[in-house]
Amino acid sequence: GQSIAEAQVALIAIDPHTGGIKALIGGRNYGLTQLDRALSRRPPGSVFKPIVYTAALNTAIEDPANALTPVSTFIDEPTTFVYDNDKTYEPNNFHQAFYGKVTLRYALTKSLNIPAVKVAEKVGYRTVLNLARRAGLTMDAYATPAIALGSVGVTPIEVAGAYTIFANKGVYVKPNYIEEIRDRRGTSIYENTPEKRNVLDPRVAYMMTNLLEDVLRTGTGANVRGRGFTLPAAGKTGSSHDAWFAGFTS
Repeated sequence: GQSIAEAQVALIAIDPHTGGIKALIGGRNYGLTQLDRALSRRPPGSVFKPIVYTAALNTAIEDPANALTPVSTFIDEPTTFVYDNDKTYEPNNFHQAFYGKVTLRYALTKSLNIPAVKVAEKVGYRTVLNLARRAGLTMDAYATPAIALGSVGVTPIEVAGAYTIFANKGVYVKPNYIEEIRDRRGTSIYENTPEKRNVLDPRVAYMMTNLLEDVLRTGTGANVRGRGFTLPAAGKTGSSHDAWFAGFTS
């Protein structure tokens, strides 16, 4: 039979409070390929959706009269989105399954595509893109419906940084490689100051963490619980050209 090459892999683990990189894996075997996949741009797929839903929850702070909440509902059905006056976008759901009226919470935990794009359309594609950039995703993109489904390339290390806004009560911390440099006598000649900025109201970060816990409890990431991982954790699965997971523990 034909042998199938082992899937390549990247892993990045950081301390969300300092941005310090704890582990970085760029591939299976440096001898076979020197490409560092942790620094390679790839479409993140549904791992980007928490940014979309965060923009939605931000409406409670910025426009309370028209606030979107985890129990706001959208219709999950085949939809054609029109943008830039005449362009159209027709996304599909996994297995082409549609669920009708769904809450934001359900749509995120089951990673439904149509509601995610509808949410992005409602809050504004530009608003979603701006939030992504404030969360450290250097997305060179136009504000189109496709960005809601993670069509624009980002690096795994950027995604890890973006998720610090949830793990760190709304504060973004940029991933960094060097904590301190000492000379041969042990004298410190460089100390890193983590680059931080407030991105979210802590209440929004709390709600998003709660939603992302549901992904691992009842949603697309629930099979990790069956494999014996029981720690409190939150995260999001994604598939584009690759299989992604981004998440955090307390």
